[in-house]
Amino acid sequence: MKIKKVLLALILYSFTAFGQVTDKPYTLTTEVGLGYSRYITTLDYDDLNKNGFSGTFRIMWNPEYLLSIGLETGYQYLYSIEMTNVDTEFGTSDFSASMVSVPIFLAIAMRVLPNLKIVAGSGMYLLYNNGSAFGDALESNQISIGAHGGIAYTYPLNNLISIGGELQYSYYSKIQDQNISLQFVFIYQLLEW
Repeated sequence: MKIKKVLLALILYSFTAFGQVTDKPYTLTTEVGLGYSRYITTLDYDDLNKNGFSGTFRIMWNPEYLLSIGLETGYQYLYSIEMTNVDTEFGTSDFSASMVSVPIFLAIAMRVLPNLKIVAGSGMYLLYNNGSAFGDALESNQISIGAHGGIAYTYPLNNLISIGGELQYSYYSKIQDQNISLQFVFIYQLLEW
């Protein structure tokens, strides 16, 4: 009997828990995020700098429902390393390398509370590698499938502008590494209809 009462209460609660106003207009927003990123890798070098800058740019369509969809790009600094007098089979040389990524994603966001939303995206990362060894410049570009997910809190300043923060986890399948970023987020409403 207790189970039936609990199930009935859950069913009734589900009808009222996430009620929405159906007259809410559609909006198109731009979201800009800037902040810190930390690269998580299995590379084991003492001189590896895994801390860097992260930036995000999204255009999101926000219908009357809790789910929003859009396009995302940005910039993530992954790592850099500089080593001097490295012994190799070809001789001794100074060595430097760095990698950054640019996502091109389909982004999805779901509002779970008025100011709190879950964000996710999937698509491809453009990976840009730069470096030098034996006095020659090295460049390598590759594409990796990847995804990210996170949580964002934003506070509206007025009808057009919101600010807040976002914590995001990213995964790169080609290099099988991850990245965590913490960003300040600025949202501007472009259109409403």
